[in-house]
Amino acid sequence: MLEDMRHHQLFHYHVLCRSISFKQKTISILSYKTKTTTTRKSKTTTESESKTKQPSGKIIDNVAYFQGSNSKNQLGGSKGKVVTYNSIDGLNEYTTFPNGTLQTEKTGIYFSMFAAQIGSPNRNGKGEVHIWTEKDGKNEQNSNSIQTVNRGTTSVLVYSSVFQASMDQTVALLYSVSTINKCTSLGLIVTEPEYEPIVPSIITTIIQISDGINTIPYAELFSTKTQLANSNSDVITFDSFSANNKINTKNTKHNGNIEYNEEGIYFIIACAQVGSGIDSDASGDVHLWMKLNDKDMPNSNTIQTIRSGSTSVLISQTIIKLKSNDKVQIAFSSTNKKLGVIASQPKNEPAVPSIIVSTFRLRHQGDAIPYAQLSSSKSQWGCKQSKGIEIDMDDGLQRIRNKNGVIKFREAGTYFVIAAVQVASEDNNGIGDLHLWMKLNGNDIPNSNTIQSINKDTGVLVCQSAVEIKVGDKLQMAYSTDVAQGKIGLVATHPHNEPLVPSIIMSIFKSSYAEDNYD
Repeated sequence: MLEDMRHHQLFHYHVLCRSISFKQKTISILSYKTKTTTTRKSKTTTESESKTKQPSGKIIDNVAYFQGSNSKNQLGGSKGKVVTYNSIDGLNEYTTFPNGTLQTEKTGIYFSMFAAQIGSPNRNGKGEVHIWTEKDGKNEQNSNSIQTVNRGTTSVLVYSSVFQASMDQTVALLYSVSTINKCTSLGLIVTEPEYEPIVPSIITTIIQISDGINTIPYAELFSTKTQLANSNSDVITFDSFSANNKINTKNTKHNGNIEYNEEGIYFIIACAQVGSGIDSDASGDVHLWMKLNDKDMPNSNTIQTIRSGSTSVLISQTIIKLKSNDKVQIAFSSTNKKLGVIASQPKNEPAVPSIIVSTFRLRHQGDAIPYAQLSSSKSQWGCKQSKGIEIDMDDGLQRIRNKNGVIKFREAGTYFVIAAVQVASEDNNGIGDLHLWMKLNGNDIPNSNTIQSINKDTGVLVCQSAVEIKVGDKLQMAYSTDVAQGKIGLVATHPHNEPLVPSIIMSIFKSSYAEDNYD
């Protein structure tokens, strides 16, 4: 593996002029110094038009999106650098620039997810990696996330956001690192496994979920305060939001209730910055799950181990049908009262919230929206040879079929797919790596691979993508392990007085919008 990485550092752009076709949408990469954009542009709806346009009820499937990655290491320093991309894995009506800046071509509401494969090229570094976003050239407040890198390990650091974007708005992802030993390097790293897709240094997904301005219920909430947990579950409260339309957040400071004014099918994702309190090197596990109307949401629990004051981003996500006035809360617990969700303020960077929650309604409530919320109650042990992940629980399905992890689509379109697996070892005694990627119609999806290192602990590994799907296509998650000691895999557990921790939680939805979203 180390030798492969040394060879890969010699990778360079071997094509300066090429054309890629995605279902009659052409992308032209002119040169390293020019921008990349779709050749076809549609009329963009302005704010004034969104107020006057007459609803037609027509469903629009032609959503804007960007799916990009990089097959080169991106090593950092104490000052922020912009993450760049050398592979456009999917694109429609989005403009990209070689310096890593991305630009919208359509006014609308967008969901973004950044997944950085962090570590040290030779697996000998130790320290932290930070990632945050910049919009229109300025740091986005409260967008920072941090993850610890220990010697010999690599993991995925994620950040997600839902936001209103105007035409030509730019966004970029920045990163910085701090190292314990100044003779070692940290950053976003690449791995080239044999017989698997490449593990890129970055996988970024940005997908349009509605057009116009404030046309669907959506919100992004966060907390600027550290909140410590205990062995009994508690709910996380929120004191700020960066976006809110038609979702009631007036009680989130007091009881954490996110109240939904309108019924519909909603996507919810919580990204918690878990770790130990100030001046503490505590160790233990932090659990994160969701509640609906004060009751635990089944199959929503995830766990992250904290070692000697380390920190990580822990996620829990779902797609769920909600009624008007339903209330959702984010719950957590820990095995050490000095652990919890931790807020901080790095120097010369945006603040790190203790939690960020993004939520939005899919299309509108009257339609048969294709979506799937899936999970598995089975522990599944890996080996060097890849396996398909078995998924035995359908927590919500519509116009998508699941047959034990083989997911078949009844409707064409652009889909967002996210899989979060609970990686652990048998008897907490395993050491090694678990790889996770996607397959479409039996073929590996390029640049979809991610890695989580395990050292007698547990953590969540994320793999996400925007995928163009045809009717009858079949999608499956695959995994493999590279084990130094013991047995590693996807592990399901059932903590006392908490919902099940599935071995995998998978969320899929078709992105489209209805013109009758206009009010």
